[in-house]
Amino acid sequence: MGLLDLLVAASMPVIQILLITALGLALALDRFAILGEDARKHLNNIVFYICNPSLISSNLSKTITYESMKRLWFMPLNIFITFIVGSILAWVVNQITKPPKHLRGLVIGCCAAGNMGNMLLIIIPAVCKEKGSPFGVPDICHTYGMGYASLSMAVCAVFL
Repeated sequence: MGLLDLLVAASMPVIQILLITALGLALALDRFAILGEDARKHLNNIVFYICNPSLISSNLSKTITYESMKRLWFMPLNIFITFIVGSILAWVVNQITKPPKHLRGLVIGCCAAGNMGNMLLIIIPAVCKEKGSPFGVPDICHTYGMGYASLSMAVCAVFL
């Protein structure tokens, strides 16, 4: 795979996300007056409470079984250790920087969660579409990769 092909394969999911983000920004700006403050709040709640769990559970239902959970016992443990270490580091940051009381919980939450967000949902399709992917056939790579990413997001949501 050439460098240009690799660059295109890696940048397409990011470009798609940036386009969707730009559309959301245009909808949310007061200058365009398409969505009001209440509509933005309700849409945020719909995405957080309905769309995100639906995405996670649909990916989990395709790949996660009792046998695969026995093989993946280490994922919840690793995520738990990540949260513990992040919380300890956040406590150190709070002691050093002394943020206002209303921001201390935010610092702890951000440090504890780290990068356990939706980024894997962008990276996995790009890696799986690559020719000669290190994870095997693209269809199987995408199915299992999205399942593993969804499992980590589900465990992270429980810890948060």
